[in-house]
Amino acid sequence: MWRIALTDPLDEEGLALLRADPEVEVVEARRPSPETLRELVRTCDALIVRSGVRLDAKVLEAAERLRVIARAGIGVDNIDLEAATQRGILVMNTPAASTVAVAEHTFALLLALLRKIPPAWLSLREGRWERERFLGVQLAGKTMGLLGLGRIGTEVARRARAFEMHVIAFDPYIPEERAAALQIELVPDLDELYARSDILSLHVPLTRETYRMLNRAAFEKMKPGIYVVNTARGAVIDEEALLEALNAGRVAGAALDTFSEEPPRSPTLQALIAHERVLAVPHLGGSTREAQRLISRQIAQQVLDALRGRDFRNVVNLPFPEGANYRTLAPYMRLAEVLGSLQMQIVRGRIYQVEIDVRGEELRPVIRPLGVALLKGLLTPILGDTVTFVNAPVRAQEHGIRIVEAPQPILGAYAQAIACRVLSTKEARLIVGALFAGEPRIVQVDAFPMEALPRGALLVMRSRDVPGVIGRVGTLLGQYGINIAEWRLGRDRPGGTALSFINLDSPAPEAVLEALRRMPEIEDVRQAFLPESMVIRG
Repeated sequence: MWRIALTDPLDEEGLALLRADPEVEVVEARRPSPETLRELVRTCDALIVRSGVRLDAKVLEAAERLRVIARAGIGVDNIDLEAATQRGILVMNTPAASTVAVAEHTFALLLALLRKIPPAWLSLREGRWERERFLGVQLAGKTMGLLGLGRIGTEVARRARAFEMHVIAFDPYIPEERAAALQIELVPDLDELYARSDILSLHVPLTRETYRMLNRAAFEKMKPGIYVVNTARGAVIDEEALLEALNAGRVAGAALDTFSEEPPRSPTLQALIAHERVLAVPHLGGSTREAQRLISRQIAQQVLDALRGRDFRNVVNLPFPEGANYRTLAPYMRLAEVLGSLQMQIVRGRIYQVEIDVRGEELRPVIRPLGVALLKGLLTPILGDTVTFVNAPVRAQEHGIRIVEAPQPILGAYAQAIACRVLSTKEARLIVGALFAGEPRIVQVDAFPMEALPRGALLVMRSRDVPGVIGRVGTLLGQYGINIAEWRLGRDRPGGTALSFINLDSPAPEAVLEALRRMPEIEDVRQAFLPESMVIRG
């Protein structure tokens, strides 16, 4: 049974999906106490949380079986990613589910702020008719500055253009061609964004780099009379500096959906909320019926797929490129894992460097996740199931193993192939794998072309290419009651050196290996153990 805990309300559609799964036990623990949260972390396979639950390194120390932390929403700043990664825990979110809701909310706040709708409504409700008091500002002709041009920033830009605004943006990770296609002007730095924007809308995650990036120095660089809208994360703004800028008249108004402290209790935040030129709401960006239904369905299915190793959509601490089709990638991940496991078991000495190369345009963009799978396979024979796709790079670094991309001499006319070369204190070895009908095959070892099945118990044997070797080895194995399932051989030249992959129905005891090594024709023999069917697990 998968034990999945919910610490916050989840729309009924997602909840029903979890409850309908016969292999899932749903644990509902709304707003858990610190003690209850630690118990959930200790006893559950997955947690589905929102922003109100904080999972720091101390809490995650209790994680024994926890494999997935799922954030029903976008921001994961309430989760210690480094601690989760160290423990091999997948952290996922639903970045696209609330995109439209947040973009629409940005404009709802902006229009309400510029047209002074909340105070006008209150005035009318109290029986006053004060039209002249509520002179507003229109959007047409204004310059909308976007700090961040991801999914939400892009949707805000589309809506800004519909309001006949000129849109500029700063985002160092967005190519100019993409911005140009959206009719957005990319500016080279923050100073220009601040100086030219009539309205500044924030759409960046909370990181070390973005923490309080709108500080006193930033407000001093802004165009006098600017309006600021924040539907991203509260701590992106130095809220004390914003209050000062509002009081000084440099900032004409601010619309705030999020705060550095939620609920906001500090004197600074209370003063901000009460300010006459501030419109503040309690973090409603994704709070639409449509968005919440979509978030609940997505997060429930993502958790189930990740626990079963079927898909790893939206996992923020895995190196999968955005939009990668994991179901298509999975067989290659399995192949890379096989190569790593085989290398660790047959290479002599301590491995200190792993080199990876791929053939095929489809594999080049996903070489990083393939490298992670390779490291997972490499380390599992010595560290066991504690190694996952999440913490494999960390574990490799701890063991003094570095991975690099480096061209390798891949033989044969394979459209797609993965090459893994390891360097150890005693030797270097290259192994190349490819897929045959979706199943891993070893197609090259060093300069030896071959076609071997990497599964089960197998012997990897280097020998002189002379008559009688196969017969003598077969006879010896037969004497010990070991049946040969398959024998694949490659050689450099007739009469030279041969390399054999011998699949066995049962493992060979050490006495057999010693007897084989004593044969004068055999230069080296090593035994490896690979699963009969390697299943990708998170």
